[in-house]
Amino acid sequence: MVFPQLITELPDHVRVVALGEDAHNVTEFYELKDRILRYLVEQHGFTAFVMESGFAEGLGVDAWLRGGPGEVPDVARDGITYRFGECAPMQRQLEWMRSAGVGFYGMDLPGSATSPGPAVRAISDRMPGWDLRELIGLSELGGRTEAAVRFAALPPSDRERLLAGLAALVARAAGASDEVVRRAAASIAAFLAELDPVPAGTPYPRDRFMAETVRWVLDREERIVVSAHNAHVQRTPFEGRPMMGGLLHAALGPELAVVGMTCGSGPVIRFVERSPRPFDCDVLLAEREPTGPGEPGEEYDALIHLDHATLIPGAFERLRAEFQEYR
Repeated sequence: MVFPQLITELPDHVRVVALGEDAHNVTEFYELKDRILRYLVEQHGFTAFVMESGFAEGLGVDAWLRGGPGEVPDVARDGITYRFGECAPMQRQLEWMRSAGVGFYGMDLPGSATSPGPAVRAISDRMPGWDLRELIGLSELGGRTEAAVRFAALPPSDRERLLAGLAALVARAAGASDEVVRRAAASIAAFLAELDPVPAGTPYPRDRFMAETVRWVLDREERIVVSAHNAHVQRTPFEGRPMMGGLLHAALGPELAVVGMTCGSGPVIRFVERSPRPFDCDVLLAEREPTGPGEPGEEYDALIHLDHATLIPGAFERLRAEFQEYR
């Protein structure tokens, strides 16, 4: 694979390179992003990797990269959400980042966007004088699927206590001097906003938070690589809504470069809804409809197309087991 000219001849004014992917859990996309990150660090002075993963959880990854204790499988499992860290390519990338002095930031909602617990815990860790034990007990809902199912099944009184406690914490944290606490609280605010219907044509709170977090990181890092699904990084609206990429384009203009990644054939994970209950889905393995390379439009500055791609070993089996456990 030859890097696009945009990467090899990156203009000096570009501070953010956003790398997309048309599906998660694809081996080749992990490997490509790792190669591009290394090139941009070594040749263009990039200093951090920002990922579609929980902001609060990512604090632990960055602490490890900067010399903290722990083993990379544990750090990746606990600090990278959506189970994206449970694979060899991501763990190899983290090991290289530690040796190269590259920072890590999550930019997404806590708990794979289904549990506020990790953000509450992160605030508690940084503000030991705040007694958040009761709220931690209410907000620690478990892993992604477990949390969504448990939250939906909460008795009204428990739900009201949890939501009221989270709202009070967001308000309290707004006055904190610790900027990380304020950003973690902003992730809780976005989590709460996602519980209500979002008006047509407006950004999802999740995408707005991710865009704001990228800009927050830019106050701390000179040049960064951002990794997310194509739908998040693209400049144009998705299903009529501005996405993170569009919000960043409006704020950063020419300082942003967007690279989409697509694949022509290979296995893909599909989700078939069984009922309206959260995460009640059949997880199926299918073959992509073969497609050829396209041309970047307004969505991207460059497009990388793979003729064939493969799934991360075990990703399908882990997802299927996770969803079946909470049927």
